[in-house]
Amino acid sequence: MAGEREKLVRRFFEHLNAGRLDDSLALMHPDIVIVVPPSLSAEPDTYEGLEGAQRYMDGFQGLVEQVYFAPGTIVEEEGRLLVEFTLGGRGAQSGIDLTQLATGVIWMEDDLILRIETHPDLDTARAAARGR
Repeated sequence: MAGEREKLVRRFFEHLNAGRLDDSLALMHPDIVIVVPPSLSAEPDTYEGLEGAQRYMDGFQGLVEQVYFAPGTIVEEEGRLLVEFTLGGRGAQSGIDLTQLATGVIWMEDDLILRIETHPDLDTARAAARGR
């Protein structure tokens, strides 16, 4: 089961990186919640539902080009997946390459991604996952 969940999450990232947002959205639960905290964004927010997930991705337009999410290690702990990843791209105005390391905690339901909370590091993600 854990192996299948990891495959689904990797496929999710592959779709995002290929610009196939509709395919990524198809792997999300209709009640998806994506939490981006102030420690990782100048505009932290909670994005709810598939429309919210679309809004999150649309938020990069005009600011960051060539956006990519590069997943690294994925481990399952207490029924949640912890995904270390790099978010990268190029500043639309500056042309400067941007990279940010983060760890996502992913909850799944009905073989779909139900919730993604991002954290600055694995230890913070682990603590947050235990607290839910």
